[in-house]
Amino acid sequence: MLPLTLSAQIKIDDVGEGWKGYMQQSIELIKQIDSTKYQQLVATCNHIGYWNGTYSTTEDSTILISNHEVRRGNIHDLAAALVHESMHLYIIQQQIILTPEEEETVCYLYELDFLLKIPNVEPWLIQHVLRQLEALNH
Repeated sequence: MLPLTLSAQIKIDDVGEGWKGYMQQSIELIKQIDSTKYQQLVATCNHIGYWNGTYSTTEDSTILISNHEVRRGNIHDLAAALVHESMHLYIIQQQIILTPEEEETVCYLYELDFLLKIPNVEPWLIQHVLRQLEALNH
């Protein structure tokens, strides 16, 4: 069970069967694996919603998770998306000036740091991040 303070700080839309539960599990995983990344998520994000885009994104203080990612139901993947997008929110909220490529690189490195801390993390998650970083830095 999540602490009451979590639900008061981040509103999670409850639209698909089990979706809110997936997001709560993902947030709890972040909290267990890396308290600093959890604190950043809570500090930057006040709402988690969903959208039909290919990738997750942000809007104001909201993280929008791709419906495709939620349907897979992979908690490690969803937690990584929340961590990644919380860094985008941090960069925006702190008004840090970066090129789009620099910003994406920072976010993927932040996500990779998180993924490497998860015991028995799926190798495809790390491989995806490494491919993205390689593409960004060519």
